[in-house]
Amino acid sequence: MKKIQAFGIAFVLALLTLALYLHVINQKLANYYHVSDNSIRYNFEFTKYKGRDILKDNIDDKTLVVLGSSELGRVSEHPFHIKQLFNYDDFHIMAIGGGNFQNIIQASMLGSLGNDFPKQKFILSESFIWFDQFGMNPKAFLSRVSNEHVYYTLINPKISKETKEKFMKRVLELSKNNKNVHETFERYKRRLVDHKGTIVDDWLIKMDVEKFALNNKISFYFTGNVTPIPSSGPVTPNYDWKELQNKYLNDAKVRTEGNDFGIEKRYYASEIQNRLEKLKNSAAKYKYDISTEYDDYALVLQMAKEMGLEVEVVNFPINGKWYDYIGIGPEQRAIYSKKITEITESFGYKIMDLTSKEYEPYYMYDTVHPGWKGWPEVAEEMLKFYQKN
Repeated sequence: MKKIQAFGIAFVLALLTLALYLHVINQKLANYYHVSDNSIRYNFEFTKYKGRDILKDNIDDKTLVVLGSSELGRVSEHPFHIKQLFNYDDFHIMAIGGGNFQNIIQASMLGSLGNDFPKQKFILSESFIWFDQFGMNPKAFLSRVSNEHVYYTLINPKISKETKEKFMKRVLELSKNNKNVHETFERYKRRLVDHKGTIVDDWLIKMDVEKFALNNKISFYFTGNVTPIPSSGPVTPNYDWKELQNKYLNDAKVRTEGNDFGIEKRYYASEIQNRLEKLKNSAAKYKYDISTEYDDYALVLQMAKEMGLEVEVVNFPINGKWYDYIGIGPEQRAIYSKKITEITESFGYKIMDLTSKEYEPYYMYDTVHPGWKGWPEVAEEMLKFYQKN
């Protein structure tokens, strides 16, 4: 009997020690990502995007959330980028998204976080290159998806069961090549969408989510590279946007010397120059009339509608000269532009379609990312959208 009591006491003490240890770790992690400046909002590490607390704790009432992809972090140290233009106390951007953060990933983050968006509005950035016949790459999906975001999307009371079923159908399709992840998401669907199972399943799912969140916070702690970004001042300047679009053109001319595509020369030298002949018409096989990405895009807008959110879509252009060269001509790009506009307007949302800028000098920085003239035009619209009542 005494041995049983001793074991029981030891077990309880072990649990208390573990609980204290986890509390200390969580507090240390929270101190790392709960900051008073914009160092998290303009952080572009993937582990940031996967962590709900990391994001949620840094969205205040002066924040406009932008769901996007690699364009958010590209050229972020240049003076024409939103990180530099909107580093003020009265207005700033929460940048969410990196390479391959396509619409199904955006849907998970929207469902998880959207109820906390200031003014119930956000910007959704779309990229032509996602909408080929292959859609979301399953490997890329597995490296970007967050158990936390999927879970909180499924328990969001504003999202209908029908929309959750569509969402999980895609999540399960894209995770089928990873047995453990797939089975985890099957368990989520069975309990949280189909409402099958018991309280034990609730407990197991919650344990999985907490474990994922803790591991991700630890990873962010060691890889987040969070450095202070002191505010540039209390009030965002009253920018002369036309002047700003032309302010950096001399820099643009110097940086795009040496190629016929208007591509920044260091990128051109490292990624294109030695392969130029091989790349001619190399992408002609890609088609943009049918893609699962269109359905994923509609799913994001459906979620936004059900959650009562206002969204403005920014349809970024690509570098027209370059895409003509690799074999994706204006006709394919026009198919995409027409379809995405029709889908957006069918939900009653506004789209900022910038595809007419494909050939405008210095609008793009490289092949797909906005640059000297592109970012100021988009930044102006972002600020107007935020300020609109």
